[in-house]
Amino acid sequence: MKSLLLAVTASLAIAGSALAQNLPPSYRWEVGVNGGYSIITRPAGPPEVYKGNTTNLVKDYSLRASYYFNWRWMMSLDVGNRRWESTGEWDLQDRFGKKYKTIPMNFLIASHAVTTTVSMNYVIPFYTQFTTFNRANLYFGAMAGMVNTINDGSRAYSRYSSATDSSTTYVSGYNYSAGMGYTLGLHTGFIYYIVPRFGVSAEAGIRYVNLRTNDQGWAEPNNHIQLAHFPATVGIRWRIE
Repeated sequence: MKSLLLAVTASLAIAGSALAQNLPPSYRWEVGVNGGYSIITRPAGPPEVYKGNTTNLVKDYSLRASYYFNWRWMMSLDVGNRRWESTGEWDLQDRFGKKYKTIPMNFLIASHAVTTTVSMNYVIPFYTQFTTFNRANLYFGAMAGMVNTINDGSRAYSRYSSATDSSTTYVSGYNYSAGMGYTLGLHTGFIYYIVPRFGVSAEAGIRYVNLRTNDQGWAEPNNHIQLAHFPATVGIRWRIE
């Protein structure tokens, strides 16, 4: 009987060790990259004439490192980059009040909008039969962090060739100045592990940005900006013990 008990105990220990190899918290760390697209709302804060009428779909990239506290909770550090701009139209007139044809206008809010954020995520794991392999993780999370925009605050000028006054020039491109602020948001994502260490992911989210720039021109109309952007990305993940 004693030999039988020892054999059963040893078998359970070996089985438990085998099961633990593929389940959190055996894989506590995970790193990866994301790539996709995002779109922004028109910036709130600046005067209407500087907001533009439409915004573009732009590429969105980030690097990510995640730590699993247990099989239900995960914290992530994400560093991302994207371009923010809008387009609109300006009405021109000469010094005598004569109106010219409306001209297109580009507003570059950020040549590079760099975010550094931390998120806390609730994880719903999915396992293979007999719970031997953590096949996938569905997660929901909230994030907060910093945003830095890189831009030169320059203006592009063009000459209106058909004007009655040949010296008529106008601003044809408006670049916001560099800025710094904070961002908050929510997201949901799904990771599918092809093998125990390697997986692919998809994520969608909404981000709020509150930004202050150092614009010194045009009576400083664009020193405070608020906007939302909506990233949708896919990526790869690699687990580290």
